[in-house]
Amino acid sequence: MLSKHDIRAIMLYEFKRGTNAAKTTQEINETFGEDLVSHATVKRWFKKFREGSEDLENEERGRPETILNNNELRKAVEANPRATVRELAEKLNVSKTTIFDHLKKIGKTKKLDKWIPHELNDYQKLRRYEVCSSLILSNKNDPFFDRLITCEGK
Repeated sequence: MLSKHDIRAIMLYEFKRGTNAAKTTQEINETFGEDLVSHATVKRWFKKFREGSEDLENEERGRPETILNNNELRKAVEANPRATVRELAEKLNVSKTTIFDHLKKIGKTKKLDKWIPHELNDYQKLRRYEVCSSLILSNKNDPFFDRLITCEGK
């Protein structure tokens, strides 16, 4: 079985010989198999060859990356930490998916309906340490874990 690269090489060869696109399509399909290549495909490659390109690889395609300034997003989130993804997308005129992607890039995650940094800052770490230490000391002085009731929650 021929690869796309091989078929394109045959098209380039036929183009250089002066064969037209219709005849090239017919000959490739008769020689290598019915419907191996369409007339539209051969015409597109012939056009590319006429423009001077002999590159047999596909051009890079795909959706261009949406341009969103992360500083603008950061300011919008800091101005309103309770903003929804939909509100941020409308405000910054981009898709909701783009907002999700960029929020992840700037390290924000939604907790308790509020956008917060994904990592704890030094003050938050210190505060958590102080609270934990205080609870441990309280438990030593007056054991309260025996009186603690827990339940599974979301």
